[in-house]
Amino acid sequence: MKYPKVSGLEFIPWQPSTWPDPPDTYDSGFNKNLERIFKETILEEIKNVISDAQGHGQGLVHRGHVVAIAILCAIDAISSYAFQKSQAVCPTCGRGDRIAHRYKSFIAAYFPRDYRSFSEDIYNLYRNSMVHSWNLFKVSIRPGNQKITLKDGVLSFGLLNFFTALKNATNNFLLDLAEDPKLQTASLLRYRELKNSALP
Repeated sequence: MKYPKVSGLEFIPWQPSTWPDPPDTYDSGFNKNLERIFKETILEEIKNVISDAQGHGQGLVHRGHVVAIAILCAIDAISSYAFQKSQAVCPTCGRGDRIAHRYKSFIAAYFPRDYRSFSEDIYNLYRNSMVHSWNLFKVSIRPGNQKITLKDGVLSFGLLNFFTALKNATNNFLLDLAEDPKLQTASLLRYRELKNSALP
């Protein structure tokens, strides 16, 4: 599928300035647009990086940081359609954290069951650590398809397994979106917010 061009200098994936206008109220066409945006501009992009890394001999051993950060940020982006920002205060540091609630809620609600009880750790020990410090200090990620485990106090999972978990979570969210008016309201609000913030 071809993407509309504005100046010829954009990334290939759909940019918000070219997204269709949102409907006044939720409809199945909106769900299909959102699914297309998630799959083509987030999940397929990550899959392409994984495929490129696997095609260059060392696989994810030396490209894992980039893929892990992309997946952790993808959760951030997709969860913003399911749950609005809250003004919750972090129990550890006492600062306001407007992203933590929706991030953890998305994992707890939509990720495969074995990940759900670790939503707090995934946010704090993986997402915050990787995004802000580029490294992990108290947990581990492996380059393969290993399931999530807690062994000797160390949480660990394979990067490929984590990516599959994100794809499943996205599908689960889209299925719920078709039936849940609260999710529909939140998703339309987020979509409008992003579309309206984009360059014309």
